Amino acid sequence: MTEKLPHAPEKLTEKLAAFTVSFKLESAPKRALDNAKTAILDCLGVSVLATSQEIGAALLRFARAHASQGTCTLWGTAVTTSARDAALLNGTLAHGLDYDDRNHSSTYSLSTSVAVAEPADLSGARTLEGFIVGREVRNSLDALFGRRSSGIGPGARGWHSNGILGSIASACAASKLLRLSVPQTQAAIGLAAGSCGALTRDGGTMAKPFRTGQAAGTGLTCAMLAQSGFTSDDAVLEGRYGLLEALGPTPEDVLQTLATDLGSKFNLETEPRIKPHSSCSATHNGLEAMLRLVEKHPVKAESVQSIECDIKPYPLVRRTPQRGFEGRFSMAFCLALALIYRRVKPDDFVNENVDDPAVQELMRRARHNPEAPELVVTLKDGSRLVEDLQHPSNLHGWDQVASKFHACVDGILQKRAADAARECVACLENLTSVRELTRQLRTAD
Repeated sequence: MTEKLPHAPEKLTEKLAAFTVSFKLESAPKRALDNAKTAILDCLGVSVLATSQEIGAALLRFARAHASQGTCTLWGTAVTTSARDAALLNGTLAHGLDYDDRNHSSTYSLSTSVAVAEPADLSGARTLEGFIVGREVRNSLDALFGRRSSGIGPGARGWHSNGILGSIASACAASKLLRLSVPQTQAAIGLAAGSCGALTRDGGTMAKPFRTGQAAGTGLTCAMLAQSGFTSDDAVLEGRYGLLEALGPTPEDVLQTLATDLGSKFNLETEPRIKPHSSCSATHNGLEAMLRLVEKHPVKAESVQSIECDIKPYPLVRRTPQRGFEGRFSMAFCLALALIYRRVKPDDFVNENVDDPAVQELMRRARHNPEAPELVVTLKDGSRLVEDLQHPSNLHGWDQVASKFHACVDGILQKRAADAARECVACLENLTSVRELTRQLRTAD
């Protein structure tokens, strides 16, 4: 009998595998299906947008030089490639601008599922099953990282959940679509669990979105290996010297919550938290407070003496960005953009804005006030402008997310293709083939 890590759930690896194999679309509540499609639409939109920016250009250069031939679509481009390369590349694009939903698990769950479904000409319903399995498996383990801001768990020690849990979730999504057995799915999980990794230090660099792509490509590879007869430890998560122990120490009450409700309650019954801003979630309460402040007061950059806010050195590890891409993980940079331009757009995170003397000066004037409940802008005449920090806003409902989708793909996809893609997602469970969707995501050469 396999020795178990004390306090770890019994047969955790097997439980994930059993859920993966047994899940059927009809067992998910309608609200979970609706929320899944909303998350998918958002994920596709931000992925396509990423092709027009710095990270997309780098990925396209890589794909054209090194990607394998195949029939899988690299979303928002004319490139087609193999399933494993498509999972890697689309999974990276999906998180490329930090504009995907706050949970981030849509990135690898969708890219993996579509990478299996498209070349096999699987239905939209099958693709949706894989996506839901990936998200639900990931979120059933998310408590491991839930207390990082309190200094508890692997997240507080520098591990990042996307790369740790993402490969396991992706392995399960792929296993579902490949129709693996429970032992085969356990083997895929076992292979994935030892192939994971991501660091909080990655934040603000292209390494962070690469981890979601890496999770997708790794998970798919592990499922394919399991299908081919590869084996691994069947208690790789909960067994002694397995993943949970390697990530530990983890409090007993956290360990005992892992996958407790998997299959009986669905994380997707809760509305996905869709971002309105293309930067790390930790910047959003500050930049939104600044946007409210400048709407009330006609503040000019040259009149500012200081800006006080909780700059959040953790997880915002790019206090003084050197490149535009890093600005997504800098509260000071986001505050400066919001004050100067009265908005923060996805294409604002460019080197030209980092090098702007006005932006540089405002960043120098930003002061860290730990756990401060408010943003304070002090002017050179001594005036103090104060705005309370609030919970970050989210987009709600299909219509708001569809508007974001169209804003993202405008100028990249033709309007009729964008409209068709949106409608394909809206009725995804009824599509005979997922290719009806992916062909709308291709551009002309």
